[in-house]
Amino acid sequence: MPKPAFQPASRFRSRWHGAVAAICALSSAPHALAARSQGAGNADPAASTEAVIVTGTRTSVHASKSMAPIAIFTAADLRRTGQTSLRNALVALDPSVNNTPGYPGQLGFTTKTMSLRGLPANETLVLVNGKRRHTMSSVFYGGAMQGQSPVDLDLIPFEAVDHIEILKDGAAAQYGSDAIAGVINIILKSTDHGGTAELGYNQYGWTVGPLGDYGRGGNLNYNQGFRIGNGGFLNVTAEFTGNQATNNAGYAPRTQGGKPVLLYPLLPNGQQDPRENGDRYRQISGQPENERQSIAYNLELPLSGSTRFYSFATYSHRTIAASAWYRPSNSQQNIMSVYPDGYLPTDTTEDHDFQFTSGFRGRNVLGWFWDASVNYGRDSSSIGIENTLNNSLGPSSPHNFHLQTLTNSELTADFDIHRAFRTGLLREPLQVAAGVEYRYNAYDVAAGDDASWQDGGYVFPPSYVFPTASPALPGASGLGATSPAQASLHSRMNGAFYLDLTQKITKDLTVALSGRDEQYSDFGNTLSGKASVRYQVTPWLALRGSASNGFHAPTLQQEYFQSTALYYSILPSTNQLVQSYTNYASVDNAGARVLGATPLKPETSHNFSVGFVLTPLRRMDISVDAYRIDIFNQIVPISVAGSGVAGARVLQLLHDAGVVPNDGRYYGFTYERNAAHTRTMGLDVQAHYLTDFGRAGNVTWGVMMNQQQHQIARVNPLNVNLGPGITALFRSQIGNITTLYPRNTLRLTATWRKDAWATTLRVSRYSQTKLLNDRGPAYDETVAPAWLVDLDVTYTFPNRIRLSVGGNNIFNHRPQTLSPLAQSAASLLQVNPNYSSASIYGAEGGYYYGKIAWSW
Repeated sequence: MPKPAFQPASRFRSRWHGAVAAICALSSAPHALAARSQGAGNADPAASTEAVIVTGTRTSVHASKSMAPIAIFTAADLRRTGQTSLRNALVALDPSVNNTPGYPGQLGFTTKTMSLRGLPANETLVLVNGKRRHTMSSVFYGGAMQGQSPVDLDLIPFEAVDHIEILKDGAAAQYGSDAIAGVINIILKSTDHGGTAELGYNQYGWTVGPLGDYGRGGNLNYNQGFRIGNGGFLNVTAEFTGNQATNNAGYAPRTQGGKPVLLYPLLPNGQQDPRENGDRYRQISGQPENERQSIAYNLELPLSGSTRFYSFATYSHRTIAASAWYRPSNSQQNIMSVYPDGYLPTDTTEDHDFQFTSGFRGRNVLGWFWDASVNYGRDSSSIGIENTLNNSLGPSSPHNFHLQTLTNSELTADFDIHRAFRTGLLREPLQVAAGVEYRYNAYDVAAGDDASWQDGGYVFPPSYVFPTASPALPGASGLGATSPAQASLHSRMNGAFYLDLTQKITKDLTVALSGRDEQYSDFGNTLSGKASVRYQVTPWLALRGSASNGFHAPTLQQEYFQSTALYYSILPSTNQLVQSYTNYASVDNAGARVLGATPLKPETSHNFSVGFVLTPLRRMDISVDAYRIDIFNQIVPISVAGSGVAGARVLQLLHDAGVVPNDGRYYGFTYERNAAHTRTMGLDVQAHYLTDFGRAGNVTWGVMMNQQQHQIARVNPLNVNLGPGITALFRSQIGNITTLYPRNTLRLTATWRKDAWATTLRVSRYSQTKLLNDRGPAYDETVAPAWLVDLDVTYTFPNRIRLSVGGNNIFNHRPQTLSPLAQSAASLLQVNPNYSSASIYGAEGGYYYGKIAWSW
């Protein structure tokens, strides 16, 4: 039966009504009204005390006394961005945090990541209430996301967050693997009274063609604190968010390079099909359609005068649908009797993600403060594709497929102690902290349904597309699937011990030393160390610096993810279409081993930073910190294709080893390798100043800047000679590391508060970014520097109803379109607008929102 080319725009809209009713029911439940509003966000900041941090230290210290640069963002700061995900909110606030740019591969269409200091997303450790957060189950193969499987910040409920601390310093000696770029510590709300309910609407202000839906959507949030007993609390959150898709893809051109671009086969008389003159908007490219339901709690109970029990958890269920590449009617991947107008496959991901932590903490056990906890996190992603077909199954092929299920889980148990010792050598006591940790990690790659990977043997009859009878491509068209032969379950364990020593040598000079030893069951031992120093030169000037080494253990996702995608290549000698198999292979896959894959080593790092802190006025603080980060054995995927003349050597190696059949098809493998030694040098600046204008209110001014430069100091050679067409690091991959992030990002902020009004103006500047092309510089995609403006206006009524309106990029700035030459090399054949994926701020333009909230 013929299928329509496109599915309805909305998959989730009907579910909003039940969510609204649920939130209303929760907010009307009996509760004691608080004596003051929780999170109104308009209070005079001068009345508040200086922020106390817990990240990068084993004891609580004031932010201005930190030995390393740290940024703090409150729930009010996050809310004033208008975003509904933590990732996007942090990107809007901190210039050292960016959404990961570049073409992410089709798994990246549905799941997004962020980067700190322009380093790979895996190099940032994420904590929740100081406990390690598990990473996502997916792994990516494109853009700056290449080879990454980091924490998915979008799955942490926005409304549950009290504040976020971002430590911008190497901290592997303190926290273990991943803390190379820094640490993001998400602190959950712990209030024991009051609550908030919020309803929001948001959308983009611009779209291309008739297929997008402006990203229309919104959020429903609920948060409530409860007092338990004498000094205990329970804080709960429920959250629902959803958005339709955006679209910035132009229409398919009529000609390309002087030749016609046909969406339909020619008629028997050789003329073009009349439908070529119809609607040529066939592609959706932009933010995916998504829906998320999340809950969270944070609990603490006193058990005695010196011991407390604590527990917290988050759970999220998320469904995402993103359009893949359009297949026209005359595509080699279409059966025209099924899709007479072609088809637009939809990649789908369904996540079930949770983290559960419980523990006890206490004091005065032989003078020691102690903390013992168990933390378990799990992310399960069901990957599918809809509105497509497995051509090899013929016209009776299913149209929706389950491709694979990926599950990553981490179990962590730790015990920490700290206390002060009077050594008698110095006036101030020696602060000692130590701890042990055990972690068990498991990764499961489960096969998709049979129809997603099978070869059904269907043969295309002679036609306009195939002049002679030709076997159809097996597998679901549009995204790779995992077969039972590729499915696997892997696990590993590691144990760690750390020791921290902090000593005030004089009242102005503080020195800290940290050391950590970790033993992994798969690759062995790592040792990390860190030395930090802080000197208070004057009451208003302090100098600080640190030196450390760290590491990132290769994730099981990087080592063992597997799937197969198929497409057609052209045989140069005959101009015939040849089936090509691309295997995303584990490092122990036989084919990958033939082509040079070896067990992954940990990435290691050397981190250096030096800076100063200025507090020249009572309401002013300034910090400037320079840094250098060297990463050795950085993990980057390599794609080794056995197609065409360049792949002849590859195909010969595979045939000689007997790992693929010599059946006239092309075979290739993509695997992760320790590819390079990279160097990042940069500068972080932040300054804040509060101006009191009396009856006109007050303004908090903020300046934040990140300067970064990335270099490749060394490329590790290939283990096998793969022929002249395969290099150890392709030009596009070099660009993903060195030119895809802006060298300079500046953020200027002013928040004016007067009575019930609060207005935030945020101005950002991004320097040039560039996506390098393997064909050469003439095909590079360059995005010019850009200024963007954000605005949030909030009014709080006497009854504690809060109304907010605003937008990000309110003047609707978008990157310039591709040059004709760059456009000719782009993956998607479309006329302008055709925007580069090198745009660090995306291509959707202005984002606008309105929210109404009630606090009690």
